Amino acid sequence: MVLNQPQNEVKLELVLSDPRSIRIVEAMPEEQRDSIIEKYIILGDMVVTHASISTSKESVEAFFSPLRQDINLIREQLKYIVPAVMTPAKRGEFTVEALYQSYEDHFMDDSFEDVSASSKYTDILATVSNSNTPVLIEVKDWTGDVPTKEVDKFWRDMEVRDTKYGIFVSLRTKIAQISSCINLKHNLDRTAVFVVDSELNHSGHLFAFYIVKKLIEFETLKIQDKPTQDLSKTIAKVNDIITEIQTLSHSLEKINSTADSLKTRCIRDIDTITAVVKEYKRKLSIQIEEAFNEFGKVSTR
Repeated sequence: MVLNQPQNEVKLELVLSDPRSIRIVEAMPEEQRDSIIEKYIILGDMVVTHASISTSKESVEAFFSPLRQDINLIREQLKYIVPAVMTPAKRGEFTVEALYQSYEDHFMDDSFEDVSASSKYTDILATVSNSNTPVLIEVKDWTGDVPTKEVDKFWRDMEVRDTKYGIFVSLRTKIAQISSCINLKHNLDRTAVFVVDSELNHSGHLFAFYIVKKLIEFETLKIQDKPTQDLSKTIAKVNDIITEIQTLSHSLEKINSTADSLKTRCIRDIDTITAVVKEYKRKLSIQIEEAFNEFGKVSTR
């Protein structure tokens, strides 16, 4: 192609080799060839522009995808540390019956009996197999915080049944006088683990029973004072870690929520822009079709 460019016009010498383009040019009236080719160039640019217009929700999704991936990666890493706190169960998904069944499923060597119908008893009587030691388990499924009187009654039931170890489980709400989601408490010569199960994805009752089994094991081996202190320190550390992770989890959810809100707004704006672009493309298509029709008239003259 040879190109000369005087002011306000471009002169070019074009060599065609494609058979189709040769046929198109040969069909043009020779005296109108320059103006027709010029219009073809403009029309070709319109077609390319028309095809390149794409404003889609997928582009917004692609923009937010790296952020979502980072959030999910952090969440997955946290699950390796404390799996329970990262996937909180919804109310109604875990029941007293499910808790009882989970004890039987996870501690198959130990026995569990439903004693909820008995007077001055708790809900479950567990018996640790190796030492035949009874453990009283109280389960509360309240909509509000479990009050002090329920805790006091639990200690009295342990005293009436002459049971040294117990577990007090609140499925969903906080327990009066218990500051954290899992706590080891002593009352005279009795020891109990208090746990808010929902804050540990309804796995806290299993952790509590494991702690009690360890205490019984230490007692069987006649190692009493130091192990209990060590377990208390361990539980306190676990509570601190859980609190930090839950705080981080809440922050992640806020970031995720903000990102979702921003993405929603972007998509809404994109929808508005897309509607305008579609109308523009529709009008452009009509113009292109009209242009082709005009060229068709020229070619058939």
